[in-house]
Amino acid sequence: MAMDKKTNQSNPTIPEKPPMPPTSSYPTIKESVEGYLTEKEQRQLMLDEEALRETLEEEAKAQKELEERNKTLEEEASKEQAHDELFSATDYVNANGGIVGGCLGDIKKFLNKRKLDQVVAIVKSCSPNVIGYLTVTMKDLSGTIPETIHYKVIGEGGYGNDIIVGVASIIANVSVFSPKPSMHYLNITKRNVVKVFRKDTVPESRSGSG
Repeated sequence: MAMDKKTNQSNPTIPEKPPMPPTSSYPTIKESVEGYLTEKEQRQLMLDEEALRETLEEEAKAQKELEERNKTLEEEASKEQAHDELFSATDYVNANGGIVGGCLGDIKKFLNKRKLDQVVAIVKSCSPNVIGYLTVTMKDLSGTIPETIHYKVIGEGGYGNDIIVGVASIIANVSVFSPKPSMHYLNITKRNVVKVFRKDTVPESRSGSG
């Protein structure tokens, strides 16, 4: 009898959730504002929003102008520093009885057994490669050329902290590789580096095996 009584009991019905109203039935921000603010308050709110937007635009414009001005100043300072260092390198060569002339713009004219006797140039770009060498672009009075600097040049006891963008250097008896008639690369080893000039550091002349 207990089982029959339990069997005859009906399960309680779970009430269903009322359906959500369609999105279009919700009031917009403007409609909500219109429902709570007077016309004067709405007009003031619009004016405040416009003023805020103009302020943000002016601040963004001022920030952009500041960044561009700082970039220009940095570029001018870098050029001035490079000029000073190249002048120091040129003065050093002249003081030791040498003559500075551009050769990177017409390498074939100055090649001597696939080598250049002397290069006085500044570093225009500099980045390490996957095998520990430095890939740089150097510029002298006549032109620019890509170069590879041997890892011993930048290793312990070398010029690793000195070879950066903007420094000037004197390179001697450096090998030139020409994979194509119009394409030339310098391969700089430690023995090729005569002197490196920086505004805050002027290292001594060094030589060694490379």
